[in-house]
Amino acid sequence: MRARHVMTQGVVTVSPDDPLEKARARLTENRFSALPVVDRGYRLVGIVTTFDVLRAEVRGHADAAVSEVMTREPMTMGPDSPVTILSHRLRRYGERRVMPIVERGVLVGVVTRGDLLKTPPRRSFFDRLLGSEPDDPDDLPADRGRFGTTAGEVMTPFADLIYAETDTPVAAAAAALSTHRFTALPVLDGEGVLRGIVSEADLVTDNLSGRRGPTPARCGDAMTSPATAVRHDVPLAKVARTMIEHRRRVFPVVDDAGRLVGMISRGDLLRADSPPEEPAGPEEPEKPA
Repeated sequence: MRARHVMTQGVVTVSPDDPLEKARARLTENRFSALPVVDRGYRLVGIVTTFDVLRAEVRGHADAAVSEVMTREPMTMGPDSPVTILSHRLRRYGERRVMPIVERGVLVGVVTRGDLLKTPPRRSFFDRLLGSEPDDPDDLPADRGRFGTTAGEVMTPFADLIYAETDTPVAAAAAALSTHRFTALPVLDGEGVLRGIVSEADLVTDNLSGRRGPTPARCGDAMTSPATAVRHDVPLAKVARTMIEHRRRVFPVVDDAGRLVGMISRGDLLRADSPPEEPAGPEEPEKPA
């Protein structure tokens, strides 16, 4: 199978001269983690991510142009690239989950980790995991910014979460991530205690990794553990800075007793009523992904 068989066409983009606010709006409205940056000839000149936008806002640079914060000369692949190589690169290189597909310098599509998880819907998975018919992506409720200044006030509350258990089949978790366009699910044990996080990166097959042994069949074997969580009363500015410093996409949110009460993502922070801005300090070199 080739990249052209799984890529998304008709890509939402921004230009390098666009204000960062425009990129922010398109990222949050579409629930994307990254946008290709193209010139007037639709030639790829960079990529801008939720990480880039959030970092700029934390450092007080929310009024910057896209060109000032984007990554230039991002990794790309061609439409005839094998999916096995594409999967390996998405899983191994960088913190981005989007691979631009370029032909003769022109952007023709993108492939995300979510695209690689998509399989024809199988009712039995959703019966066990969701207990209902899978939602049509076009019918998913629109994300709305929540008012507040702490993690607990802008998080996605537990009642709205889809979570996995340690014995949930990885195929069912992959189906949930793909259908609901999430990047990660919290993993709970049989008593409801948070045990880890299972993400797209954990589930995307990488046949070129060189690892031996059976592929994990249950979320308890595939998850990242322990899960780093934040308390519900932590200020958004601290959550944002911690996400940037540790290159995390999402944090579980726990109450005073350590129980899971929600999840907070980069998207939640960008959709919050007030950007989590702190005074800009000396910039540190970005750690290699």
